[in-house]
Amino acid sequence: MGYFGDVRRYGQDTVTEAYAIRCCIYLPLAVICLVLMVVLNIYHFSPSFNVRLLYIPALDKSLNSSTNASIVFDLSFTNIEKFSNVYYDPVNITLYDSPNQNHSIANFTIPEFTVKAVELNAFSGAVNATGIDFKAAKREIAANGFKVFHVSVETSVRYDYYGFWKTKRYGYRRGEDVKIGDTGAANLGREMFVWFRVALVGLVVMFLSTDIYF
Repeated sequence: MGYFGDVRRYGQDTVTEAYAIRCCIYLPLAVICLVLMVVLNIYHFSPSFNVRLLYIPALDKSLNSSTNASIVFDLSFTNIEKFSNVYYDPVNITLYDSPNQNHSIANFTIPEFTVKAVELNAFSGAVNATGIDFKAAKREIAANGFKVFHVSVETSVRYDYYGFWKTKRYGYRRGEDVKIGDTGAANLGREMFVWFRVALVGLVVMFLSTDIYF
């Protein structure tokens, strides 16, 4: 009996030691995973804004018309978050006839909207320009090959946590200079770069949030 008792005690000691070793290994890993989950839910990547199209018919030399004061636009808002939706308050858009933003020529508001995780919302339309000197703009295009306009965005955004609750509002201001040539339109070839950046950030987030199985 003594021998078998010693064997049982030895077996129990071995199991206890193995359990302690597993705890020493798994507990720090679990803490690291928990910290990563908290960080991913607290820190958010700011959504991006891009001008996909800006067309001013009055500056299109093929139309030979300076009476059309409309500006055609196509704007995009991209959410590069993998798990969070982005909620936009009404977005104020202002167009300026120069990068220094001291003279606005048009403004409009996009109603509140939501961009889901790793998605893009695009808004297109037309707005009438006021106070723009088309003759001076054409002279500048003839001299430099283009005229620089500026598109400004101002709103506030919120994020959610896996669709359950929303964060506080964060101020969101963006702007983009746009070069308009004698076709009246901007040559905007950045969509490939935008989606490359979205894919890159998505891969990083996916790596950090990958579940670890023991």
